[in-house]
Amino acid sequence: MTNPAMPGPGRADRRSWWWLAPSVVVALILCAVLLPRDRPQGAPGTPAAATTPARAVTPLPAATAGEICSTGENRYPSQAVDSGRFLLNPNEWNSTGGLCISSTDGATGFRVTRSGVGPESLTDPDRGPGAYPYVSTPLQGGAGPLPIPVGNLRYATTSWHTTQVDSGVYNVSYDLWYSSSRTSCSFTESAELMIWLRGNGKSPFGDAAGELKAGGASYRVFQAPKKSSHTLITYEAAASTTSVTDLDLRAFTRDAVQRGYVPAGSYLCAVQAGFEIWEGGAGLAGDSFSFQAAAGQPSGAITSALPGLCLDSRVSGDPAAVGAGTCDGSPAQTWTMGDAGTIEQSGRCVEDSDLGAPVLTGCAPGYGRRWRVTPSGQLANQDTGRCLENPGASAGAPAGGSTPVRMRPCAARAGQEWHPPA
Repeated sequence: MTNPAMPGPGRADRRSWWWLAPSVVVALILCAVLLPRDRPQGAPGTPAAATTPARAVTPLPAATAGEICSTGENRYPSQAVDSGRFLLNPNEWNSTGGLCISSTDGATGFRVTRSGVGPESLTDPDRGPGAYPYVSTPLQGGAGPLPIPVGNLRYATTSWHTTQVDSGVYNVSYDLWYSSSRTSCSFTESAELMIWLRGNGKSPFGDAAGELKAGGASYRVFQAPKKSSHTLITYEAAASTTSVTDLDLRAFTRDAVQRGYVPAGSYLCAVQAGFEIWEGGAGLAGDSFSFQAAAGQPSGAITSALPGLCLDSRVSGDPAAVGAGTCDGSPAQTWTMGDAGTIEQSGRCVEDSDLGAPVLTGCAPGYGRRWRVTPSGQLANQDTGRCLENPGASAGAPAGGSTPVRMRPCAARAGQEWHPPA
């Protein structure tokens, strides 16, 4: 979580209760509505709200050559790296102890060199960690691939390799932000999605809400109470890890949209990777980081787990039928995976017709036209619950044609495993 921008109520002096009563009531209401415990709300680069002063701490010595350090005058110094494609920031938003990072490779790598973050230096212990040093996509639209509407993410992948330490209290986490505006990543209003690769002495805020499987790994889901326009959902890796490779952020985004934590009409506006630090943190490092995204829907062949066969719209004698034929890269085997769950080709969509076989029909929202890819690779219809099944080799099909596929109860067999375009 990045630094807060929402005002936090201060504590009143000890005076007669009667004249303080109205302000105390207002403050309590604001706390209940705006500030979920243990989780800050806000945006990088915005000064922390006035709260109860932290206890006196000894500041860190001045920055040395190559360090980027937070100071009393500038809590959020940033440095552009990798030809301006990313930013580094120590982001000490809820602490006065000081924190320094250094660029390790002139690109996306960084290391926490010194940290004064600890229980004594936290500005408000109830609002979360003291700092979130991170590497981030630019926060202004037009400086990179973002923002992109969540409904038009053709791909959004990331790789991140880290060095971790056993001491201290921290997590290793991604922070994704979704704005309702194309031109502003407004963090106090945006939806927030975190992906924890490790929690060292801390657990995600919110109620446990099942699991998500992504990239061959399981993530426990935690949903924070919805108390304002800012929402928070966290995915914690069931098995802690130091790195991820080509992690598909669309999987998390789609799950959060389905749960109502990311608005379907919002924009992915920022992707950050860093360490939320409550205590210590020196030695933590992001050794390398990459992020790629583009707009547009995934399009290409849908290949079967049965070798050499692809989903095909050429079924002899029935232009509305869907089949499986020998993969040849033709337009009849090119499909677009729509964000609403559709499987589209040339203005027509695949529908489970309740007749035992799928058909090509219109793409207006309708029963039987929404599909999802299960963790086992099945194409399951979201309305009927049945799965698309390949009957096998296209024996008897004419040259350039295909054998009709069918709808069957979902089961773990090769004929029901498909690989959509990525």
